[in-house]
Amino acid sequence: MISTTSSTRIGWLDGLRGVAILLVVVLHTGEALRAAVGPLAGIDEFNLFLEPFRMPVLMFLSGILLPQSRANPGRTYFAGKVSMVAWPYLLWSVIILAASGDLGPASALGILYLSPTYLWYLWFILVFYAVAYPLRRVPPLVLAGVGLAVAFALPVGSRPETMAFLAAFFFLGAWCARHPGRLEEALSTPWVVAGGAVLAIVVGVLNVMEEDVLYRAEYSWGVLGGLVVVCWVFPRLGSNRVTAALEFVGRYSIVFYVTHLGPIMISLALLDMAGLTGAWFVFPVVLVIGIGCPLGLAWLYARREHASVNLLFELPALKRRPSDRSLRSRRSRT
Repeated sequence: MISTTSSTRIGWLDGLRGVAILLVVVLHTGEALRAAVGPLAGIDEFNLFLEPFRMPVLMFLSGILLPQSRANPGRTYFAGKVSMVAWPYLLWSVIILAASGDLGPASALGILYLSPTYLWYLWFILVFYAVAYPLRRVPPLVLAGVGLAVAFALPVGSRPETMAFLAAFFFLGAWCARHPGRLEEALSTPWVVAGGAVLAIVVGVLNVMEEDVLYRAEYSWGVLGGLVVVCWVFPRLGSNRVTAALEFVGRYSIVFYVTHLGPIMISLALLDMAGLTGAWFVFPVVLVIGIGCPLGLAWLYARREHASVNLLFELPALKRRPSDRSLRSRRSRT
């Protein structure tokens, strides 16, 4: 089910990542429209129900990739993270701050240690990957337990509490990647899946009822239940056009994550100027734009034909450098 012993991507993991990132777009579309017109019946409840699960699922999926990444030499490991995570985080943080008129010395410096935009997920990932390499001999499950314990001790609602909580799911993902048989065995037990669904529903409903459950260690059981459910469901979806589309979104989730909010805000502003923000069709229209614009960029990025587009999401030269050197080294020995 989950294995990091080869470079072959596992489709259902990409599909799950695609769903999670699309739910982030749904969330931000709803929040933007809510700020303009007030509460949105149905949409608000939908987003609140899923709120406890979106980011932990993304962290879990990122953690699954950790063992394969750590199998590389340190130089290759860190070059890859700088190219594929740090670069788009820094570039798009500057773009977002500049577009919002908030770019200044303090906010620019905050990109390095505070993450003043909605890209905080990438900042967390960078921290986790930076910590994970020197701690590679520590069992991931121990690190996950430490993350939850630290989250218990930190102030409620603080950025450090959120980071510690999500670190637990990042390292849980790494543990599952190293022990796929354990996960498969658990998911083959019907009562485990059914119990996970019940726990997830309880936490989702509590969040809708405005109980303080988000990123709280004492409610981690509900998030674990949600992970059990999705890890059982997604491998059973098979291969079809829908799953293929979701897998594409998952493979290029970085594009959707960093670029979706701009089109949402611009389209909503134009609709507001036209006096249409109260119309029934605004949410689906803005949502389609919020997904469609990143989808177009992802398609261009996937073709690898436009260096300027590639540079928006990675540093290709930095990513290639280790392999180029290893190639020259191999040639010199022949």
